[in-house]
Amino acid sequence: MINLNLSCAFSASLWLIYRGMNGQLSKQPLAELIRDISSKSLSGRLRLEHERVQVVVYFDRGQFVYAASNVRTLRVREYLKKAELVSERDLAQFNERVSDAAIVKVLCAQRLLSPETAAEVQARQVTDVLRLALLWNEGTWDFDSRSHLAEQVNLKIDLGALLQDIPTFVPPPVEPEPVPETDQQDVESFLARLKNARTHYDVLGVQREISAPDLKTVYYQLARRYHPDRFRKTDAALLPQIESAFARITQAYDTLRDDQLRSSYDAKLAARKKAEQLADTAPKPSTPVSQPEPVADGAAEPVMSAAQRAETQFKEGFAALELGQKKAALGLFASAVRAVPNEPRYRAFYGQMLAGHEATRRAAEAELSAAIKLDPKNAEYRVMLAELYRDLGLKLRAKGEAERAVAADPNNRKARELLQSLK
Repeated sequence: MINLNLSCAFSASLWLIYRGMNGQLSKQPLAELIRDISSKSLSGRLRLEHERVQVVVYFDRGQFVYAASNVRTLRVREYLKKAELVSERDLAQFNERVSDAAIVKVLCAQRLLSPETAAEVQARQVTDVLRLALLWNEGTWDFDSRSHLAEQVNLKIDLGALLQDIPTFVPPPVEPEPVPETDQQDVESFLARLKNARTHYDVLGVQREISAPDLKTVYYQLARRYHPDRFRKTDAALLPQIESAFARITQAYDTLRDDQLRSSYDAKLAARKKAEQLADTAPKPSTPVSQPEPVADGAAEPVMSAAQRAETQFKEGFAALELGQKKAALGLFASAVRAVPNEPRYRAFYGQMLAGHEATRRAAEAELSAAIKLDPKNAEYRVMLAELYRDLGLKLRAKGEAERAVAADPNNRKARELLQSLK
């Protein structure tokens, strides 16, 4: 019988064949553990922890299967929101305890997400989780061969390439001195920059034309300067923010270093820019909606009022309508109406969307009538209602609304043409 007290006589790879084994990442980093598990064809769960951040990695007969983390920015819902693949309203059905794999399974079953897109998002997420854990030089690990992944996943991840591309932080031979005040200011400036970064290019601080070699150089420089291990002892209070920030850096690098992912991401940025431009052309309110007050650096994010949130939803709905995304536009207009029912623009455009479906045309009449009651002199709203009456076969009502639209705005060409067609 083997004496388990003589652990120093056995290699890390031999210990992994026992259930419930554990150790320190400073002695066996994740890359070494992965190679040991692969060489022994082991199945089970490898759990790692570093400064309250946890990562779990699953294996099946030595093959990597899946990885997940308790870092909020590395949860699948954050990836889906950032990629604008699933609305926040659809994600609200899941609480924080629902696993990422379960969320994806339900969204695919509801046809809110295609299996192909889900696999692409999960592969990117899991790669980011592994990148974070591969950078850890401190922490603990434990392996349990009895624990297995409940959901079946099949992700295409080049683990070999990932293991070869690890920008590790090598500590100096002596204990590092406390970070000078200037370094503290540099870190705070770095965190502030990432807080305001909107794109992966902003996160890395590079131009969109940057080449792959230069991109890799920038990533390595950031890793050397802002690797979380550098601040474990000197800036414990900032460590969670640094962990989260560095996770964004690895996610940005992982996307932009891959030509196919980069091309897809650039296309999404172009689509987002077009949507924002269209949103700016949405009809303006008669009374400007107040904007959130700017906050000082380090302060909490401003909380949007119901009116501010509704205005944002209306603009996004208008952009979606212009892009032909009628289902999305309908949902956004509906949300705006629920939040601020006394805004005529919201009621009018919501009514116009409802008028496009035979089953909701009566509801459309109520919305358009409410918009006209709130803004009687608006010719556009009367044209919308006249068109609805025409489609319902109520020609006299349609003609009456068209006449009132022309009276409200004699120069409205659409109103005059509609009236002429009804005579």
